[in-house]
Amino acid sequence: MTAGRRHLSIFLGLAALILIAEAGSATASSGLGQDVAYNAWLAKRPFISQIDIEGNTFFSAGTIKSHLFSRKNSFWESFRTGSRNRVLRYSIYRDTLEIKFIYLRAGFLNVRVAEHFEPRLPDSTARLMIGITEGERFLVGSVALQATDTLSFFSRLVQETGRLKPGAPVDPIIINQIVFDLKTIYANNGYPYAVVRQLIDSTVGPAQTKIVFRADEGAKVRFGRLEVKNLHNYAPYLVRREIAFREGEVYSRDKIIESQKRLYATGLFNAVNLGIAAAPSGAASAMDTTPNFSFSAIERKPHFVTVKTGAGQDSLQDLIWDFSAAWGKRNIFVSRRIEFSINSRYIIFTQWRPLSHRFQVRFTEPRFLDFRMPLSLTAQFEPGVTSQTQPYRIQTWSLALSTRKEWSEQLYGVITGEYENVNIYGVSPDAALLIRQEQDISIRRKLSATLIRDTRLDKFVPQSGSYTTYFFQYVGGLLGGDDSFLKGEFSWARYQPAIGTAIYATRFKAGWVKEFGESHSVPSTDRFFLGGANSIRGFKENTIGPRAAGTAAAADSTNLGANAYVIFNQELRAPFFWKFWGTIFADLGNGYESFTQIGIKDILFSYGAGVAFLSPAGPVRLDYAQRVRSGIYDAGHRLHFTILFAF
Repeated sequence: MTAGRRHLSIFLGLAALILIAEAGSATASSGLGQDVAYNAWLAKRPFISQIDIEGNTFFSAGTIKSHLFSRKNSFWESFRTGSRNRVLRYSIYRDTLEIKFIYLRAGFLNVRVAEHFEPRLPDSTARLMIGITEGERFLVGSVALQATDTLSFFSRLVQETGRLKPGAPVDPIIINQIVFDLKTIYANNGYPYAVVRQLIDSTVGPAQTKIVFRADEGAKVRFGRLEVKNLHNYAPYLVRREIAFREGEVYSRDKIIESQKRLYATGLFNAVNLGIAAAPSGAASAMDTTPNFSFSAIERKPHFVTVKTGAGQDSLQDLIWDFSAAWGKRNIFVSRRIEFSINSRYIIFTQWRPLSHRFQVRFTEPRFLDFRMPLSLTAQFEPGVTSQTQPYRIQTWSLALSTRKEWSEQLYGVITGEYENVNIYGVSPDAALLIRQEQDISIRRKLSATLIRDTRLDKFVPQSGSYTTYFFQYVGGLLGGDDSFLKGEFSWARYQPAIGTAIYATRFKAGWVKEFGESHSVPSTDRFFLGGANSIRGFKENTIGPRAAGTAAAADSTNLGANAYVIFNQELRAPFFWKFWGTIFADLGNGYESFTQIGIKDILFSYGAGVAFLSPAGPVRLDYAQRVRSGIYDAGHRLHFTILFAF
């Protein structure tokens, strides 16, 4: 039933007027609506203390109650928003819609519902009485499509109607959706004026209902001319090059939608209007076979200034505070973009210290060599800060050239080439030279590739879908520079409904880095540091990893950073009160000098529970984690306070 609720709006439009008429008639016939005392009692919005259901046989009373808008008053229900445990003026309408919805989806096309409230003594609470007349259940006997079978896409039409299986309930929601999808297929193949009707024939009997879809494609349509209107800040050709259709091509609704998405993606417009141009005065034909299109928009200003601050998340820290400011121009050299920005990040609550400062200038060519692959040149300078993991300051500056390719809304890739220079401050020249020699910190040249597939509908609170990333980096070698190593990371997270409203979330993550050529080690800044709110909870940030040879093997000794790691996380998330969610979780993993050292006995394990508040900026969560004794790590516990879910 959960998936079907997404289509409830379709049913609302068909049923609202009928329900209001029925409810009004029932109220008038009962005579209660004329009773002044009864109306005064209803106006007080009494609590609902009892819900009784009669006449139901197909669905249990518990199932029906779980779908009702009205709720029986209880301790927990009194804390929820929406006052669903009280009598509201629209309670009966909402309850009737919910009940009819589940019955219609089960094939009970003639179901009738009668509801009323009555006072209960001595506390004057409300008793909700629901009477259901289910009627006969209609099942699909056969499905037929009456359409021109010579069309090139006829097989797709047949496939769409095949969603109705013999023996399945006659579901008007699915039938209406099929009608809409059939019209969409026609509209994407040059027939936007196609008419599709459905016929439900139960003359043989409710258990052998015949469903007939009749389609008339109408005239074939092609795109006409495009007129770009009222642009003041940007050249018209910037619009035309984003249009997915050309004059004379067969009409396609998807191409219009894709054009709108591309226009928004340029960042030049706050709102766009791309539609059929108004016909000239006196022109005929409401069904033009070569309609012209017009484009108009609300433009964004060419210059922009942004200032942002707020809590954020970092892969190595529990909770950080970001501050950034930027100035830019969207139409430099007609279509290019330039942006100057500064960014500062601070660790808060756990240490209260600066994490990084960055100054950046970026120049973007939105269509490199006329391909829809934006090319960006970025110059960046980081003066560096002293941290606990490395008691010296590493200053870097870099130049990067990157491009991005989108294959779909869910799949895209990024390729980046980078030249980086690193200097060390905060120690004596001899010590800096020693650090350079030990960690090969110097000029680095990188080539990186990232592939991302994201099927989540909600990025902040994902309830379905998955998020997968592949990352590979080639440093030095043929590119030159003083460091040569390969680095790769893989992350996969999946989200799926569990019991009730709970969400089950799983993540597997692994990484590997290895020097090659004349390099003897991987720089510490490119190794992996684990532990904390976003990797393995129950441990302090960045404390999981190999220790220096010859030092005491203790959890408080210096963490050198791992050359390989594995992490596996599991969480069960569920809403329990207002905007608060509860979680229970288990984390396991570790960091190693190489993958050959991975063993079950070395796996670290922690478990715990947490609470998250869904703020406008994303979930703010507090996790309590208990770690299990393993190797050099004693049993213990830790609180983590941060923003966003761990994955």
